[in-house]
Amino acid sequence: MNKTKFSGMVYALLAAIFNGTVGVLSVKLFQSGVSPSQVAFYKCFIGLIIIFSIILLSPKRNDFLKFIRARWYIVLVCAFFGFFILYHFETHAYSTTDVSTVVFVLFGSATLFSFILSAIAEKRFFGFKEIQAMILSVIGLYLIFAENGNIDLTINAGLINALIAGLGYGLFLFLSKKLKLGAGFPQLGTLFLFGCLFLYIPVHGDVLNVTMTVEIFILLLLLAILPTIAGFWCTTKALTLTSSQSVQLIELSEPIFAIVFSVIFLGQLSSPIQYLGGALIFIAILLHEFPVSLQKIKSLFSSRSVK
Repeated sequence: MNKTKFSGMVYALLAAIFNGTVGVLSVKLFQSGVSPSQVAFYKCFIGLIIIFSIILLSPKRNDFLKFIRARWYIVLVCAFFGFFILYHFETHAYSTTDVSTVVFVLFGSATLFSFILSAIAEKRFFGFKEIQAMILSVIGLYLIFAENGNIDLTINAGLINALIAGLGYGLFLFLSKKLKLGAGFPQLGTLFLFGCLFLYIPVHGDVLNVTMTVEIFILLLLLAILPTIAGFWCTTKALTLTSSQSVQLIELSEPIFAIVFSVIFLGQLSSPIQYLGGALIFIAILLHEFPVSLQKIKSLFSSRSVK
């Protein structure tokens, strides 16, 4: 494995760690009376303010204007799928369907769709390592979220919304790689700008209906910095270094980190079955990113038998 691809894997893993904080922070905000649509908009808006502040203080702020003029249409498309489709339909799914079902369907559909899009773009069928990675990762996801019997795959509005959100994220990963979006503050600033415009549409009548306490502001600030800014930056950076399907597969480790954070900060204990599911996801990642061919295995055993 070359150094570039390994760096991409590290960034994707960091994105999963940062994104793993979404559940803990969002639950606390929901408990404080903030609606899912408001959370989606405010974390993006606060993130936009932070990024714009950094850009304005940077000597390379002219690069931001040049980037917008040259590639605004690319970011517009990526922001539509990565912010509006993902966050809008995800929050609507959470309002009507159990969290376990939403996360399972969203992650599962995003993973499968990213593999399908890559195969179509390269005009080929799935390889063996891709098939085993998809099967193991989906089984692992199911074991993580089905332990409490909360996954309901009955066709309803919530499941459809979660499916659309997953397809939107899969398209974001694919298009960001295909259209060479790149990574950096100009890209992030433009993504967040269009993302805020898109997310304002469904929440505009309710955007100011929030009692902004110190606790709510701190939670929104953490949500903007950790999963939103850091998570998206690591994801876009990873996409410049490795394939979109590799990024999505590695980011499947997010629920594992979410479980760890839930144990630490919410006191929610996990079961052995959930840990088994997490292990299957890591095995899927290892088999996909570090494939071992049958020929290598045979040569290894034959060399041992000679000795």
